[in-house]
Amino acid sequence: MPYKEPQRKREWEWRHRSQRLARRRELRQIEAARIEAQAEALTATDSGAAVLWLPVVGGVALASYNPKLAMGAGGLTLLGAAFYKKGWSWWIVGLLIMVIGLFFQWHKKTE
Repeated sequence: MPYKEPQRKREWEWRHRSQRLARRRELRQIEAARIEAQAEALTATDSGAAVLWLPVVGGVALASYNPKLAMGAGGLTLLGAAFYKKGWSWWIVGLLIMVIGLFFQWHKKTE
């Protein structure tokens, strides 16, 4: 085995230097491509946070119109978050819509 004798190891490394350098270059390119793909994925999900505000605004409008429908929409959002294994932000949106619906329902009862 070339790695057991230092002289043979040096000879092996000298003979295979171009292959080792090519492999290192290839690995650097793969790593650069992976980092670039991750950066693109992060910028694509940044705009997804704005999409979460749409159900909240719709939930407030729905709660002002009919609080029971808003509570149902919040419940459906929670079910969808559980079924599709969405992130914690969808759970918060569903709970927020339900709480707003409950608030409007309570407010209408006190009037």
